[in-house]
Amino acid sequence: MVVYTPARAGSTAGADFFADDSVDVVRLGGGAAFGPPGALARITAFPPRIISAVAWARRVHDALRRESFDRVIAHWAVPSAWPIAAPIGMGTAELQVVSHGSDVRLLVELPLAIRHRIVDTIASRATVWRFVSTPLLDALSASLPPDLARRVASIAEVRPASFDLPDVRARATELRRELGSFRVSLGRLVASKRVDRAIDRAASRGGLLVVVGDGPERSSLERHAKHRGADARFVGDLPRDEALAYLAAADALVFASESEGCSTVLREASALDTPVELA
Repeated sequence: MVVYTPARAGSTAGADFFADDSVDVVRLGGGAAFGPPGALARITAFPPRIISAVAWARRVHDALRRESFDRVIAHWAVPSAWPIAAPIGMGTAELQVVSHGSDVRLLVELPLAIRHRIVDTIASRATVWRFVSTPLLDALSASLPPDLARRVASIAEVRPASFDLPDVRARATELRRELGSFRVSLGRLVASKRVDRAIDRAASRGGLLVVVGDGPERSSLERHAKHRGADARFVGDLPRDEALAYLAAADALVFASESEGCSTVLREASALDTPVELA
C-alpha cells in the first residue's frame, strides 16, 4: 500500500499514523496548506498557501499516472478525487472516494455548474462513494439535479469513519487533579463550530471551560470570553492523545457545531463516557 500525504517540515504526519511496515508513506510536500485548523482555513488566512496545495495536487496526479495500482482510495472528494484522481484513466484501477464532511460542504457551496461538473466526473469514474453520515449524502443529493443525484446514490455507501481510542486514563486523572471540575469544547476554531455559544454557556453557568483547538476565530473568541467574563482557558491545538485526555477528564463536552454530519468528537465522547451538553 502507498499513501501519498502532504507534510510540513519536521512533521511525522502519516508515518506515525500508518505504523504497518507494509505501508509506504510518501510525502509530496504541500504541508504549508494542510494541517490544523484545515486547508480552507489555512489558505483563507494566507492565500499564497494555495500554491503549495496546487503543487502537492500536481505531484500526486503525476504519481498516479506513473504508477500501477489495483485500487485508489481518495479521501475527500475535493481535491483528492477531483481534480487529482477522477480525471485520470489509471488503467483498470478501481477508484473509491470517501467524503468526511468539509468536502461535501465545499461542494454544496460551489456555483451550480462547477458543482455538477465535479460530481459528474466523480460519479462517472468511481465505483464507491462513501459518506461518513446519511445527512452528508442527503445534503449533496439535494443540491443536484435528480438524474445526477440518482447516479451518486447508485454508488453511495454510508459508513462512519473508524477510529481507535488510546488509553488516556492516567493523563485524564492528572488533568482532573490539576483542574478540578471543568467542561471542554474540542474542535477547530472556525465560525461553523459556534464555540462562542460554549463560551456564552460558561459565562451564564459559571465554572471552567477548556477550549481545545485552534483556528482563525481564536483571537475573536478569546476577546468574546473576556467580554462575557467567562472562565475560559484556551490550550490550542494538541496531540490527539492529550486532546482525548481532556475530553475524558471533563464533566461534559459542550457541543454547538451547526454543520456536523457524523461528528467524531461526539463518538469519542460516547466511547469515553463523557456526557454531552448542546449549546
